[in-house]
Amino acid sequence: MDKMHTDLPKTINEALKILAYNDFLWAEVPNTLIKPHPKDHETVRSLAESQYAWTEKQARLALVILKRYLTKFQAHNMDIKPLLDNPKYEDEFRVISFDKVIEKYTDEDGVDKIELKFPYNKKVIQLIRCLKDHRDFPAGYSQYDGEAKKWTFLHTDVSAYYLTLIAARYDFKFLDDSLLKDYEQIRDEVVGHRQVSAKLIGGEVVIKDAPESLQEYWDENLKDKSALAQVDSLKNFNISTHGIDVKADTMVAHKIAHNNYHKLWIDSKAFSKNEVVKGLLELDCFPLMMPVSGDIHMEADVKEFWEWMNSFKSHGVDLLNECSWGFDVKEPIFKKDIDRHRDNTYLLDNQKSQEFFENLYELHQMSKQFKLINDKTKIIFVRNRIPRALIKSKIKPKASLVALGGGYYATGTDNLKRLLENLPKKLYYSDHQPSSWDWHDHIIVKL
Repeated sequence: MDKMHTDLPKTINEALKILAYNDFLWAEVPNTLIKPHPKDHETVRSLAESQYAWTEKQARLALVILKRYLTKFQAHNMDIKPLLDNPKYEDEFRVISFDKVIEKYTDEDGVDKIELKFPYNKKVIQLIRCLKDHRDFPAGYSQYDGEAKKWTFLHTDVSAYYLTLIAARYDFKFLDDSLLKDYEQIRDEVVGHRQVSAKLIGGEVVIKDAPESLQEYWDENLKDKSALAQVDSLKNFNISTHGIDVKADTMVAHKIAHNNYHKLWIDSKAFSKNEVVKGLLELDCFPLMMPVSGDIHMEADVKEFWEWMNSFKSHGVDLLNECSWGFDVKEPIFKKDIDRHRDNTYLLDNQKSQEFFENLYELHQMSKQFKLINDKTKIIFVRNRIPRALIKSKIKPKASLVALGGGYYATGTDNLKRLLENLPKKLYYSDHQPSSWDWHDHIIVKL
């Protein structure tokens, strides 16, 4: 029998990651009663990919699962029982506040916002999503901080009115009476309220019957933009583009701008990658997030990736200085060079072409070197989680394009999915119409 590993995990966190990312630990072992359960695997991956320190409850759950799979570790010469008997963790346990607080404040840019801080409450979250999806709440104007357990909203008449109702219903503490005063004022104005509309006058989009806060925001941020950009922005405020027709240089940009939906499917049989990139540039959809599903190692995946890279490059995107990678592509190694094989490498059949190897290797090199995100970044490739560089940069992506890896969304944390969902524009490029990851969301509409 082989000797036990000497490089055993030092913490429960490390042990759980070993369990999460090694498929051999989930294979059935002969002559054992322990059979892997799919829900366990899902739970383990979720805990391993958490961007925040565990709560005490999460730590207990991790320990229970590891004890359940102890024999599987031992079957692969890893005796983690001493660690399980005396568990150690990488970080102090995260303590969740059970205070429910709502506050109106002005940020450093002088923008009025509303903040709700509360522990997980399914009903409150459902109401927030209902507000976002069905109550004319502008897309992209809500943000969730998973670590602090707080939601932040742009202060509008709609958000102030409904968030105050939610807070009052669920016994939130109001830090001052400003929101209550806003609520009373808005309530008095509700009678006779008219739907906000838009018209094209003298080559400029003019909104009508808009609340004062919306009109101010429009004048400060959108009035000086091109007519096409103004039309494209209307969907973010649930204002119809009906009766408005502004010329565009590309069919893709025209169709996106004049569509009232945020989630749009671009048929790859109807539009080339070059046409899509030209349209995105015309609408200034950058920084653009591109979620990647799965590993990049198949020839079709690599070819698809480079077709997009070359399309961006041909339209002026600097692949080295304006693209950022939120994950690493594994280094390709031919099987003949197996002595160099490590966990972060991908073994290639010796029959694979040198061209394929070089293309994959270049993606590997780029993914390792180019992590920086700043105001010059145009493309952000993501997989599994939100890159730390994006969080630190405070850069706000304008759109997402799901076109790489064969999936409609990158697998990963809810935080990543939520970030993609909250972007003003979600585009999908494939040869068949996708469906949304969340069943209660609006259907993805064909462009």
